[in-house]
Amino acid sequence: MRLRRLGWAGIELEQQGQSLVVDHLLDPGSFAAFFGEKRDRLISPKPGRARAALVTHLHRDHADVAAIELAVASDGIVLRPEPRAVESRFDVIATGDADHALRQSSLEVHACRVGDEIELGTFSVTATFASDGLGSPQISWLIKADGQCVFHGGDTLWHGAWWDIVRVHGPVDVACLPANGAEVDFGHLQPSVTVPAVMTPKQAVEAARALRARVMVPIHYNRTFVHPKHYRPVADARQQIEAFAAERGVDVLFLQPGQWHDIERCSDAPSR
Repeated sequence: MRLRRLGWAGIELEQQGQSLVVDHLLDPGSFAAFFGEKRDRLISPKPGRARAALVTHLHRDHADVAAIELAVASDGIVLRPEPRAVESRFDVIATGDADHALRQSSLEVHACRVGDEIELGTFSVTATFASDGLGSPQISWLIKADGQCVFHGGDTLWHGAWWDIVRVHGPVDVACLPANGAEVDFGHLQPSVTVPAVMTPKQAVEAARALRARVMVPIHYNRTFVHPKHYRPVADARQQIEAFAAERGVDVLFLQPGQWHDIERCSDAPSR
């Protein structure tokens, strides 16, 4: 299995000529107003090729439905988190646009809950636990193919389910983990707090260690999105990841947008 980083939190996985995309993003909509000066390129896979698109949650920077429709084959599917039985006003504000776009899409869309397992051609996909920093429904994804296992953490907070994930599913080969430790201050979430709404660099490294990952691939860690008032990521996330990873004995691979990596060789990945 091969992995390619698509920018921000997006990845593409390929195995035996089949592919999946996870949290694929090309256009963040109104959130583009938060673009920083130094940001990831957002890569578009070959149109109509992906067997499926996996979505960890419906925040606009993780659920770009137009990009998904371009990447996924006409007979492909989208896997998303199950919505709440009773949605709050906060849910509608945070996820309403992407939710509406998915409901209008011509693609087949399946809502998943933790524990759901789906076979997608050569891939086996499992929804696992995640905790969203803004309270929206969120899941993480385990993707297996040809004896290899990739974990994608969306933009989860630290939580206590890491060890249980390993107990049930075994160690992972590659853990794609968010690490920008962003503090947020949005009008619908008041009073604001200074607790990060996504894992910090240290927490991401510890999550990779708890998952017994052979290598950690940082996602959602740079300053692609930044705003002095509303969205404040850690300024030196990469340097912190490198330092904590060296201290804890975790191998880290920083993939540039568009860069492929052969997962079979991940144990030999450089730590820089």
